[in-house]
Amino acid sequence: MFQGFAVPIAVLAALITGAFVWPEFFNIPSLLLTLGGAVLVTYVSYPKEQLRGLLLHVRVLFMEAPSPLQDHIDELARLTRLFRLQGLRGLENQEFQLKDPFLKQGVSMLVDLHKEETIHARLEFLCANILSEQEASRQILLTLGKLLPSFGLIGTLIGMVLLLRNISGQDVQSLPAALGLAVLATLYGAVLANAVVAPLVARLLSIAMEEERKMHFTLDWVMRLLRGEAAAGVAGKLRVSLPPIEAAVRERSWSPAILPTLR
Repeated sequence: MFQGFAVPIAVLAALITGAFVWPEFFNIPSLLLTLGGAVLVTYVSYPKEQLRGLLLHVRVLFMEAPSPLQDHIDELARLTRLFRLQGLRGLENQEFQLKDPFLKQGVSMLVDLHKEETIHARLEFLCANILSEQEASRQILLTLGKLLPSFGLIGTLIGMVLLLRNISGQDVQSLPAALGLAVLATLYGAVLANAVVAPLVARLLSIAMEEERKMHFTLDWVMRLLRGEAAAGVAGKLRVSLPPIEAAVRERSWSPAILPTLR
């Protein structure tokens, strides 16, 4: 479930634990200024719809394991066999059991006997819309990642100003501790940006690229069913699109013996 997030989770756990084990590394005002300032500026910089989309995407990242590309191709193979044996009635019976919304939309339009041009245009629009939402979420995180070090530096500068203003009334031996406290904000900004936000951005990009491939496979599959192409042609097209290792592994599952020719 949390695969790929070991580093950010470990960093957050270390920050929380460090507040008790190393209290000298924990300063609430510095943390509030760095994290709160970056989050606030990010919040006012984007529409609420995109912010809600970000929360949804992050929740999905943590709570739902993405299905591998091979599983998606296996699902297309199963639906192809079902279509060959039972026709549109078989796809109609499976429509509400499909978890992939893009595939579900494609099957729904197939069952409703929409024209090829209408299906292609609708699925292309849906694909672009999904990718646009994912890119918006990634841009929000990129903005947050840029703002965290900046507000960390701002916090350090504020701490330095306060330190220099009161330097005449402080004990010389206490200056290193006060200086260390001032630079904590920069530390917070660097750690949060590079160990928490950056992995989330990379993970979102990876999943978006995988989803784009799945949607293109699905679109191509729907178009080939509409044109009555043989199952061997469908299998060959998908094998060409797969990486060499994946294509070799899946070749038997897509053999014409298993996938009868479409009517």
